[in-house]
Amino acid sequence: MQKIKMPHGSRSASEKYLTGAEVRAWRISRRLTHAELGAWLGLSAQAVGKYEERGATKATALALAAIDRGLKPWQATKEDFEAVKQHERMKALRKGVPANVEEDT
Repeated sequence: MQKIKMPHGSRSASEKYLTGAEVRAWRISRRLTHAELGAWLGLSAQAVGKYEERGATKATALALAAIDRGLKPWQATKEDFEAVKQHERMKALRKGVPANVEEDT
């Protein structure tokens, strides 16, 4: 059986949405350092530099757009977890399965 050689850089998950030059232009036009942008993205300054060399995926581009709009990185709250519990209880009731009535204290 012959091995099939995959073309270099053919993974769709890593498809670039922004070029490195576009990422760099975005950062500089907003007067951010590598470290400042890294803090917003949860990355090191070195990782930001790599984005500027290699480009960025659509997910990173969306994160940059969120920063532009003044949105801070999302972090789950107690209310978010309570909403998940409520969702699971309602789902169980719709299926006719008795809901777990355990309460966290």
